[in-house]
Amino acid sequence: MFGQGGEEMGLPGKGLPFAKMHGNGNDFVVIDNRSGDIPEKQLSGLALRLCRRRTSIGADGLLVVEGSGKGDLRMRLFNRDGSEGEMCGNGARCLARYAYEKGLAPGEMTIDTLAGPVGARVEGSFATLDIGTLETASVLRKQELTLSGEKFLYSQLTVGVPHTVIFQDPNDEREAEDLARIARVFQSDGERFPRSTNVNFMKIKSRGELVLQTYERGVNDLTLSCGTGSAAGAVAAWLEGGVSPPVEVHNPGGVNTVLVEEEGPGVVRLFLKGLAVLVAEGVVWDQ
Repeated sequence: MFGQGGEEMGLPGKGLPFAKMHGNGNDFVVIDNRSGDIPEKQLSGLALRLCRRRTSIGADGLLVVEGSGKGDLRMRLFNRDGSEGEMCGNGARCLARYAYEKGLAPGEMTIDTLAGPVGARVEGSFATLDIGTLETASVLRKQELTLSGEKFLYSQLTVGVPHTVIFQDPNDEREAEDLARIARVFQSDGERFPRSTNVNFMKIKSRGELVLQTYERGVNDLTLSCGTGSAAGAVAAWLEGGVSPPVEVHNPGGVNTVLVEEEGPGVVRLFLKGLAVLVAEGVVWDQ
């Protein structure tokens, strides 16, 4: 609780200004902490309080804007469980639009993240990210895991954060609780996934379209969209010859468009485009 005056958050005499944003339904609370008024040690706890559904603002994660000597600004992402993530595609798009709308950065900017610099370009309600390069040799392809006698084929790769992409039969219509159960088993396998993993269930719809659902590490649930998951799915499908970029990745909350550009032998550059919606702004007082 930081009470009416917000003293616990290091904001004496005033509440905490925030924005609520989402990228295709992957929603975030955004706060500006360039002043450093909110101490580092309180950010994880703040995410736990602000991201609660029904009893607080509610979100999949907390985005914190900080100053940076390596870019126009720095993005900190704290998941709903209080853990800090290295990178978030939908979150970075939302942060880019927030920064542009608030005059904190130009329409083309560089965002400093724990996973490295990310380029962003804001165009109206959309933002496009240059996620950076990926060495295709680092992708673990055609991996298998058997659960209760059923064999799952997957690829493992890192797009800012670790992702498992499970190749799902197009006619597989499992319920959400079944997907969540499978994802939790994958995440609990510390030998295969020592950093845990985001688990993506992917169906190839056509040469230019995928359908994808993500069980996100740190959110501990299926989300309506995952930007880095969309990029991971597009790369995994492309490496197996299933799609040709640009790829429209249909998440439950909307479409992320992924472009895979070959930069040289075994190296690709990834771009991610999608909505970045500013829902509301306000001041939170009591958490």
